[in-house]
Amino acid sequence: MVQQYCQGCGAHIQSINPEDYGFVPEAQLNRRPLLCQRCFRINHYGRDEIGPVQAQNSLAAIEAGLSWCTGVVLVVDLMDFEASLPRELLRLIGDKETIFAVNKVDLLPEQTPLREIQGWVEKRLNDYGLSQVQVSLVSAVTGYGFPTLADEIENLGAHILFVGVTNVGKSSVLERLLHMRIGGGQRGRVKPTISPYPGTTVQVSRWQCPGGLILADSPGYVPQGRVSDLVGIEYARELIPHRQLSSHLYPVQVGDLVHIPGLCGVECVESSGAGLLLGFTGSGVQWHKSTSKHRKKWLDQYHGPCQVKGWEERTIKLAPGQDAVISGLGWVSARKANFGLRVHLPQGVHLTIRPNLIGRKK
Repeated sequence: MVQQYCQGCGAHIQSINPEDYGFVPEAQLNRRPLLCQRCFRINHYGRDEIGPVQAQNSLAAIEAGLSWCTGVVLVVDLMDFEASLPRELLRLIGDKETIFAVNKVDLLPEQTPLREIQGWVEKRLNDYGLSQVQVSLVSAVTGYGFPTLADEIENLGAHILFVGVTNVGKSSVLERLLHMRIGGGQRGRVKPTISPYPGTTVQVSRWQCPGGLILADSPGYVPQGRVSDLVGIEYARELIPHRQLSSHLYPVQVGDLVHIPGLCGVECVESSGAGLLLGFTGSGVQWHKSTSKHRKKWLDQYHGPCQVKGWEERTIKLAPGQDAVISGLGWVSARKANFGLRVHLPQGVHLTIRPNLIGRKK
């Protein structure tokens, strides 16, 4: 018997266990195209009753897809840029011809010049040892950049694999391309299953397009060190960047604290003068200001089942024009003064110092 696959998530179709991926009642096996019960419920009720695919299984599926494809579209979340580029995933892609589709440019402040963002992205990729690579700034929400991306994809060969960490918008990018000429205008047909939950795509799912082109969606790579992966799945939906970037500007001196309640705190322990910290997020949480003496109160804020189990402290220097990025959450940016900061993070969360994303570029 030929193995069948769910067109939405790529799972192997089965009619034995409703609690496992790919379940379709036996009476519906003759429907075309096939959509598993899990995908149907995600699409119609917004519920993932089984949960995300396990990290080792998604990794195996990505490796199989990479051995099949002629080219790669690596989808990157501009709002969580560093977390979108885990070293292991870059190593797996290796020398495959790759386009870096930098998604969610619609979340940038309207006055931000995209020309500057393009240069910033290329410099950051160069820091990763990725020089002279193809970069496309796109928005899966508005369609910005997609005509250019489609033209670039046609130079990658006949088998194109879409790759990215969980929740960067990979399936949304693919869906928009399927609606375009390159994808044959497959509007109204079964599409990749898109949800705010991580790990929705289970196996590689392929889409036949005009001219023999095949576009394939892969499971999201599960990275390490993101705040959004350490909290409950419902609260994680609030932390994933999904709204226009907001900033909160605070005059800061020694003894001040800027924080996101229950998730992180940034204490000023040293300052070269009167300076400012800007806190940025593109999610449903915001930065606030307090003082160091109230630090424990704010870090212990309880978010239902999402309370942080343990904390780490890291002391950093932050100069004007630099961001301190808390993976899976947001960042703070220094202005007008050099700061010594004590950063309080959930255990295992990554902290990165980088040139500022938002603001005048030197």
